[in-house]
Amino acid sequence: MALLDHPKNVHDKSGEKGFQWGFDCDVCGSGFTTSFIPSKSANKARVLGFLGGGARTLGGGLIGGTGGRVLDGAGGMASEAGRFQNMSADWHKEHDGAFLQAVNEAKTHFQKCPKCKRYVCAEDWNSEAGLCTADAPSLTTELQAAKAQTRVDQMREHVKTQTLYDGDTSDRMTLCPTCGKPAGAGKFCQNCGGSLSFKTCTKCNHQNAMTAGFCAECGTKL
Repeated sequence: MALLDHPKNVHDKSGEKGFQWGFDCDVCGSGFTTSFIPSKSANKARVLGFLGGGARTLGGGLIGGTGGRVLDGAGGMASEAGRFQNMSADWHKEHDGAFLQAVNEAKTHFQKCPKCKRYVCAEDWNSEAGLCTADAPSLTTELQAAKAQTRVDQMREHVKTQTLYDGDTSDRMTLCPTCGKPAGAGKFCQNCGGSLSFKTCTKCNHQNAMTAGFCAECGTKL
């Protein structure tokens, strides 16, 4: 039966009130939780007042249980560290039957890869190849990924060949001292032809416009 020979992806979530299991995909780890199955024996014992900290007989002794069960790698039964040791024999009988029911519910959500023997969800199953995507990646998915990576590589190569703005705005911000408009990067204003040379103050070395009569920094006559 599907999943019974591969218990590592099965998580027993059963409790006093009923039974439930979680099954995980061996590739991506996404899980599926089965429907909750109420325990008839636990509900009956609760009504009769026998259940509390473990089912008890009329004489006060524990009703013998076999311990929680999971399937080992060989398909046999193995103890789950006595997690359900206080549950009644009827509860354990229900637990075994509920597990088979849970497996039948879960197996429709998983596929067993014939190559690696892993159980995978629908997203990690390549139906065309009949293998999990770890062993047989989807050609459509890989093609789209390759195209996207090629576009990124082409974009990067294109950017390398371009002369990009480096953030230097000094030329754009130079104003002509004569007309007050952006003067450009030459020696003369591109708007009025005025000289863009500077007068150096003999006192503070500040660069002043050629038309300045006094230093804008210290007021010395130029």
